[in-house]
Amino acid sequence: MDRQDQVSLCIVDDIRSVVEGLSALDWAAHGVFVAGTAFNGEDGLELIQEKKPDIIITDIRMPRMDGLSMLRAVLDLSRACKIILISSYTDFDYARQAVKLGAFDFVVKPFTEEDIASAVLRAREQTLLERVRLLNEQEMERKLRESMPLLKQEYMESLLDHPTPWEKAEGRWAFLGMDLNGSDLVVLLLEIDGFQESWEHQSIRQIELARFAIQNVVEETLLQHAKCLVFRSKGNGLVAVVNAENTNAAAAMAERCCEHVHRYTKFTISAGVGGMAKSVSSLPESRRQAEWALAHHLYTDGNGVIRYEDVVQGDRPEAVALDYKDELLLALRSGNADKAVLCLRDMGQSFQRQNHRPNPSYLLSLYEELAASAIRTFCELGIYAELQPAVNRLRAVQRSSGMTLAALQQQLESFCREGAEWVRRETLSEGQALIYKSIEYMKSHLNREVTVSECAAQVHLSGSYYSSLFKKVTGMTLTQYITAERIRKAKAMLIDGATVLEVASAVGYEERRYFSDMFKRITGMTPSEFRDGYQSDGETE
Repeated sequence: MDRQDQVSLCIVDDIRSVVEGLSALDWAAHGVFVAGTAFNGEDGLELIQEKKPDIIITDIRMPRMDGLSMLRAVLDLSRACKIILISSYTDFDYARQAVKLGAFDFVVKPFTEEDIASAVLRAREQTLLERVRLLNEQEMERKLRESMPLLKQEYMESLLDHPTPWEKAEGRWAFLGMDLNGSDLVVLLLEIDGFQESWEHQSIRQIELARFAIQNVVEETLLQHAKCLVFRSKGNGLVAVVNAENTNAAAAMAERCCEHVHRYTKFTISAGVGGMAKSVSSLPESRRQAEWALAHHLYTDGNGVIRYEDVVQGDRPEAVALDYKDELLLALRSGNADKAVLCLRDMGQSFQRQNHRPNPSYLLSLYEELAASAIRTFCELGIYAELQPAVNRLRAVQRSSGMTLAALQQQLESFCREGAEWVRRETLSEGQALIYKSIEYMKSHLNREVTVSECAAQVHLSGSYYSSLFKKVTGMTLTQYITAERIRKAKAMLIDGATVLEVASAVGYEERRYFSDMFKRITGMTPSEFRDGYQSDGETE
């Protein structure tokens, strides 16, 4: 029989023959073993304290300590112990009192072996049931303790996602033992710099070890200064919720985390610090602010901290001129890699000249749009299959978090250079390359009249041959192409708020009226009607 199915028994009685007779029964056959015997109440209590039996058989009347006194003492030690009292008919009131106190059963003298065995087996069955229930409870408690960190994380994530009043959160907060005060909280978001590039070819085990090490360093650092809860977020990030007097104190903790991660691991991290959350209901706002601050590491080299308060708020981004995109795509179509890279660098430098840095989300969307336009251009030219590995690399960079503006610029430049060189080697004829080169010249001189002979001279061709080749490559005459480009540029300038006179001059028309007539003939609207209609549509939307 399994040891777990056995129960222990102690026998206490002042009549030696009763003790010896009960001890001699074949208890082992029933899964019971006799742990010890005693012949008075005091010795019996000492025996019970030493052996801690599951079942006790004892007489109600004994010298030095009667069964009821021993019953009280034993039940004070262990309520799980099953006590079977032996009594006579004259002790019936004592037996009834004993049952009220907590005795399991009583057997009336004279009794048979079957009587006492039946009572013991019932006590054994009850003991085993309680043992199983206790084991289940202990297992559940163990599992609860093991899962407590995950439960805390899941609850904190819900509090970070949904504003929750403290009155509603308080009960579960206390049950989970959140190890945080429910007020004066700050959300920190931390991201491993360059993680995607550094660990792209590493094993899952190495990646998980690195993440664990960084999380451990961050948690130990924060706990030196404040109560906190640290857990992983999606990707390569960490979320930390800390108690802090103000955001300066929280930022100082984040700085220490950056220092320690750099010192004890081979990585660096960037941190965004949200605003103060006076209660748990404000945690979602603090997290949103931390995300906004972290996004501005697009402009840094990482290994630093940005507070939400330190980021200029509400600035309308200065729109990037469409000329950059058009020039880039023209350079790609003409296979001019140097021109494409120069265009991208000019665009990047234009951001540096702005009074305020653009919203990181705006900037990322702009680079995504340029990348998508470049990919479409290469598809139209029939070289997408050759560039598939480069496209995959570019998209991996776009999906990765923690990307800096310099790295994003470099990746897009590298992609466009590779694609343009493929175009030059594989798709362009000599004639197409000459026409695209002349178009670059023509587009840079839209503010004045450009003749066929002038464009032809740029590529060392005769005027008649150039005109024929131009129409073959573009499907339009040079005049039609110049007019279309002027209208496109005029529309962009009108939308941006330029006056009709400024637009006319910029696209090569000295007379405002002549420009307006030409614009209406092509678009069906005067310049003012076009601008007003566009703005009206925008307001309606």
